[in-house]
Amino acid sequence: MVALALTGRKDMERREFMAAFGAAAVLAAADQAMAQTEHGMHPPKFKELQDACGHCVATANDCLRHCIGMLAMKDYSMTGCINTAYQVVAACGALQALAAVNSAQVPAFAKATADVCAACQKECEKFPDSPECKACALSCKTCGEACRKIAA
Repeated sequence: MVALALTGRKDMERREFMAAFGAAAVLAAADQAMAQTEHGMHPPKFKELQDACGHCVATANDCLRHCIGMLAMKDYSMTGCINTAYQVVAACGALQALAAVNSAQVPAFAKATADVCAACQKECEKFPDSPECKACALSCKTCGEACRKIAA
């Protein structure tokens, strides 16, 4: 009788475990399906532009650091670069944020940002021996192209 009670208890534990395991599996599958549906319902419209803007902000900040270092050494040749790189950080940062939320204002803002990127590219190209300026110019070129595709 004790053996029967133990066997019955183990069977009950096994059934409870299987029921809990099954419920967890169903919940996990439902959660995954829901996450995929939610992500699929609101896909990013401007992902390429968002990424290009993020890269442009990063390289422009590197360029700013370099140019400010040059100023500290009393070399004022890169003041124009500081100005345009700062504008790129501001414009591309704002456009990146707008692109991330699929803002309807992205095309109009992208047009202006393309001009900001073009000015920075032109200024940075004056310093081909500076790796920071060279990277910034290339990034501005890429971002400007991405902006013009959206603005068109």
